[in-house]
Order: sequence, then structure tokens, then C-alpha cells
Amino acid sequence: MQQLRILLVRLTAALYDALILVALWIVATLLLMPFTGGAIDPPLPWNIPFDLYILAITFLYLGGLWHKTGQTLGMRPWRLKVVAAGNGNISWRQALVRMFAAMLSWLLLGAGWLWILFDREQLALHDRLSGTRMIRIEE
Repeated sequence: MQQLRILLVRLTAALYDALILVALWIVATLLLMPFTGGAIDPPLPWNIPFDLYILAITFLYLGGLWHKTGQTLGMRPWRLKVVAAGNGNISWRQALVRMFAAMLSWLLLGAGWLWILFDREQLALHDRLSGTRMIRIEE
């Protein structure tokens, strides 16, 4: 039961961050529109430069906050913090690996998140792959 509670709290924090990211992506897109004739309409199924731009915005938000404080805005209400070994701040490399591994966790239909239910330390797949872990901050 403890694992399920941990999973639900972490997914709720991820939902908060997803809402913030959507807002950041909208603002980032609006900032580009004067340079694209008012629209971003890729001629191909993928607009690689735009996708990389959005990926960079995502990393600046997630990776920057994980590296600097260990907490995104979505993690703060739940008193969650990402830490490296020894409870220190994670490196930029760990943040990058964590972000891409979390994307992989979602691409696996959430299996990387469900890993929490079976892991003896309640770590998600992206925790394991990045050498990080999520802790609860006591008040």
C-alpha cells in the first residue's frame, strides 16, 4: 500500500509539472511566432528545430530546478525532492539522463512509473537509470 501511495503522490506532482510545462511551451511558441510569419506549421511530420527548442525549454525547467534545488514547482506542495547519492544535488548529466529516462518511462505506457510498485526502494525506472532518488522532505 505504501508503494501505491508513493506512486500516486509522484504522479500528481508530475501532473502539476505537466501543466506548468504546457504553459511554458505556449509562451515559448508565442515568442517564436514573430520570426515564423505568425505560425509554426511544419511541412514534415516532425519540425526538428522546433522540437529541439521545446526539449531545451523542458530541460531548462526540469533539469535546472532538479540541479539547483532538487524540486520543481510541482514537487513542492508534496514536499518531494530529487537527490543524488548522499542526498546531494544532482548533476546536470544526471538531470539530462533523468529527463530522457522519464520520457522513456511514459513511452513504455507508464511501466517505468509502475516500477515503483515492485522496486524494494520504491524507485521509478528513471530514478534507477539516472542514479537519483526521490525523497520526502520533513517539515
